Amino acid sequence: MSGVLAGFFIVWSMIGVGWVVGRTGVLGPHGRYVLNRSTFFVASPALVLVGLLESDVREVLSLPMAVAGISGLATGAIVIIAVALGTKRRGADLVMTAISGSVVNGANMGFPIALYVLGDISHALPVILFQQAVYTPLYLFVLHRVTEKDSSGPAGVLRSIVANPTIIASAVGLLLVLAGVKIPAVALEPIHSFADMAIPAMLLAYGLSLYGSRPLAKADGYRGLIAVASASKLLLMPVIALGVGLLLGMRGASLYEVVVMAALPTAQNVYVAAARYRASENLARDTVLITTIGTVLVLLLISGLLGV
Repeated sequence: MSGVLAGFFIVWSMIGVGWVVGRTGVLGPHGRYVLNRSTFFVASPALVLVGLLESDVREVLSLPMAVAGISGLATGAIVIIAVALGTKRRGADLVMTAISGSVVNGANMGFPIALYVLGDISHALPVILFQQAVYTPLYLFVLHRVTEKDSSGPAGVLRSIVANPTIIASAVGLLLVLAGVKIPAVALEPIHSFADMAIPAMLLAYGLSLYGSRPLAKADGYRGLIAVASASKLLLMPVIALGVGLLLGMRGASLYEVVVMAALPTAQNVYVAAARYRASENLARDTVLITTIGTVLVLLLISGLLGV
């Protein structure tokens, strides 16, 4: 229990600083905008690239990564089908609901939880690698396609790729890892510096968004979608991970680890992407808030049922 609470203390402390910064106005009226764009175009791609370059092929092709991939994609697909059939929501609302319900906070929550709950930060790597190499480029590409008016045809596909530096960073990093190329440490230092900025900047930007916004009090018609996304992230995705893990023969500690990783809250970079594309920002923001609070209870329940 103390490990779970310690991980959340780290996250909420940085979000709290962002809220204070927003309240004092020290970054001016455009502080959140600058932080979001700095994270999206500079820090996040650097974080993705560093994460991939410091991994190995065994981590990229690991069984836990397969569980992370199947559970994430399956959850997103189920949410899209359910919302499309049950509501008239389409476009960005539909995509953001699926993303908010299936993208885990692997970086800034995964590492603390892996360390304090599971005893080793390496348990967070499979889910982070899947999201960095596959899921983040995929959902950014789709989000770009549904929000940009000029993204039709082959030229639009190319623009979608070029407009998302994270996609480029993921492709480059994955190719270098699979090819076994080693980059000199000195050449990686600038990238490391930008990567170190990503998580604090995401959390600061999220804290800034909470100031004056009255989360959940004014959801702008998103209450139903927020509930769907939150339930999918907190309940559906861990259950799918549990089932996939069992089918793949995982038991004991290994099964517990993949379910814990699947139960992490919605990632702050989902909100960053929503802000970047001006797509359902309240939906992303409030889902991050609800799942970051609710995950504490879910992780405690999982620890009680599967903890070894």
